[in-house]
Amino acid sequence: MEILISYLTRRQKGGVSRRTEERSAEALHFGRSANAEVYLADPRIRFEHAVVHQRPGGLFIEVEKHSDVRVNGQPTSNRSVIVGDVIGIGPFDVTLVEPPEGKDIAIEVELVRPLGDDYGQLAARSTVRLEDYGLSRRRWSWAGITGILIFFLVFPLLYFNQHTESTADKTVGARFDAVWDSGPVSSPHQFISDQCNICHEKPFIQVMDSACLSCHAPITQHFDLARAELAVIPQFSNLPATTCNDCHREHNGGKSLSISTESFCTDCHAGIEKSLANTSVKNAGRFDQTHPQFRPNIVSDPASRMFTRVSLDDPAALTEKSGLKFPHDAHLKKDGVRGPNGKETLQCGSCHNLTRGAANFDPIGMEGDCERCHQLVFDPRRPDRTLPHGQANNAQMLIREFYSDYGLRGGINDVQEPATAATRRRPGEQAPVTTQRQSDPRAWADQQAQRVADMSFGKTMCGNCHEVSSGEGKGPLNWSVVPAVVNKAWLPRGRFDHSAHSDMLKCDSCHAAQNSKQASDVLLPKIAVCQNCHGGENASNKVQSTCITCHDFHLPGTPRMGNTKAWRKHTDGDAALRDTQTPVAGQK
Repeated sequence: MEILISYLTRRQKGGVSRRTEERSAEALHFGRSANAEVYLADPRIRFEHAVVHQRPGGLFIEVEKHSDVRVNGQPTSNRSVIVGDVIGIGPFDVTLVEPPEGKDIAIEVELVRPLGDDYGQLAARSTVRLEDYGLSRRRWSWAGITGILIFFLVFPLLYFNQHTESTADKTVGARFDAVWDSGPVSSPHQFISDQCNICHEKPFIQVMDSACLSCHAPITQHFDLARAELAVIPQFSNLPATTCNDCHREHNGGKSLSISTESFCTDCHAGIEKSLANTSVKNAGRFDQTHPQFRPNIVSDPASRMFTRVSLDDPAALTEKSGLKFPHDAHLKKDGVRGPNGKETLQCGSCHNLTRGAANFDPIGMEGDCERCHQLVFDPRRPDRTLPHGQANNAQMLIREFYSDYGLRGGINDVQEPATAATRRRPGEQAPVTTQRQSDPRAWADQQAQRVADMSFGKTMCGNCHEVSSGEGKGPLNWSVVPAVVNKAWLPRGRFDHSAHSDMLKCDSCHAAQNSKQASDVLLPKIAVCQNCHGGENASNKVQSTCITCHDFHLPGTPRMGNTKAWRKHTDGDAALRDTQTPVAGQK
């Protein structure tokens, strides 16, 4: 409501001075509090004395407990009031007058009962100053300053200079320099929280990089400034002079040690295509507005283990050549698939195991995952003999040795001649040996081994899941398997915590595996899927996400922090800027 307040002061010659104030408030408070709309500066007034509300029936006054309020001379606690009423609040009279146009309430406030000489007499009889006790404020001030300097400067400084800590063993007991502690340290540094000298090597000087790098030795830079095309860019030139303290702030308790503002990254990356004309790094700004489309590192050549970055907006080039044949849709059939114990319905979690608390899934391997359904038994008459997975040459040699042994020793039926399994013989008697095995056991063994290899590699086992090829000299039995390269991280320069999403989202919310018919499909969601939930650092209706939410500043392959003299050039391009083919050995 709109309020007009007039303060009246009567002069000795009979005149009246008026001072007016205009206020806007939901209620009109009276009291000695600085927050009151009507401030009444008198010791007889309580901090919150009374309040007037505007209600549908008119104005209503509520009196605070133990407060002295009268309406038209009658003591009251709560009641309605109208224009013309005089409200006595302590020594003040508050008169409700007709409000002018545009105002809801108009009042006149006048001090009608001054305090008089009683207060002065009481103050004269009271002892409220140090001087009344014969103590000078100046002396106490100097004593306090001296005590502060001794206890908070001299003692801590002497202790700091005389105390040494060579190890990170927790110190027992108090220490004088603990008074300099500006706040609790972060969780990673709690184990040295009472050993100030480990980080603070010199008094009154910020923690130096040498102290940080004594523990964090392998920390690397963001890029290699030794490259000529980078050294001339002004916003990059100051990076070697940046200290650990510029980006990491300690003694903030549970807050992050690292800078998390978007501008820390976007100051360079928002216009990096203009700064570096030949770079393949895209301009990147706020995540939900100007972040480029994801460009996963996909396998381009499994034989040489090479990777290529391809945008998700380029479906023609988005084909991963991992050397595998794996149709997701065939394993995620709603009516189930054939398993060792009959038909069963598979889910994503049947193969992709996410350890509780882990960021990524456990690697999928033949042993423990695929072999439950896909047995590598090459001869049904000997289900106990299986081929070694991932060893194509050894598997072919095992097949050849297996049939060579039987060619010489017997004990297995020849499938190309009439079976002799039904022939009755005494216990312990070997099966009859065929004519071919009697005349040329080696030829028979080679023939059997080649037949089984052609079937196992080309049709029934290896060829079902792997890219295989046959030809003279490609293996002991002329078969070779293209090495399978399973991509562990499509976005090696980014971080993604599956465990933080698995409790609220289903796998198919982001990965369309049920519609994938080929292993070459890249089942990575586009950035728009992430932008449904994640916004910029100031987002109010989405998860606030900054650059360091998903990206690291310190990148592998770049020079070490704190070693500006050891900047080294990379012949294959800057580690932070290159995004062409990268060997799998360099993936992290």
